[in-house]
Amino acid sequence: MAFATILAVIAFFVAMIALWLSSDIVRKVESQNEQFVRSHIAGVRDELREMDKVLTKTHRAAKQQENAQDSLEKRLDDHTKAMQVLKDQINAISNHLEDLDRSIPSRYRVRLAKNDPKQAEKQASKPSIQ
Repeated sequence: MAFATILAVIAFFVAMIALWLSSDIVRKVESQNEQFVRSHIAGVRDELREMDKVLTKTHRAAKQQENAQDSLEKRLDDHTKAMQVLKDQINAISNHLEDLDRSIPSRYRVRLAKNDPKQAEKQASKPSIQ
C-alpha cells in the first residue's frame, strides 16, 4: 500500500505540473489570440471611424444640396409668379390700348400711305432742305 500511495502522490504531482504547464500554454495562446484580434479590430475600428466621417460629410453635403434645391425651387416659383403678373399686366395694357384705339374717331385716324419700296428708298436718300 505504501508503494501505491507513493505512486498516487507522484501521479498527483505530475498531474498538477501538467495542469500548470497546460494553463500556462493556454494563457500564452489566449494572449496571442487577443493581440491578433485587437490588432484586426483596431484596423476595422479605424476604418469605421473614417467611414463615419465620410458619411457625416456626405450627409452634410446632401443636406446643403437639398437646401439649395429648395431655395432654387422657391426662387423659380417666385419668378414664375412674377412672370405671370407681368403677362397679366401686359395683357391688361394691351386691352386698354385696344380700347383707346377703338375710342379714337375714324376722322382723326392717320392713314398710312402705301408707297413703292423704290419710292421710299428715293425719299429716304434725298436730303431734306428744311
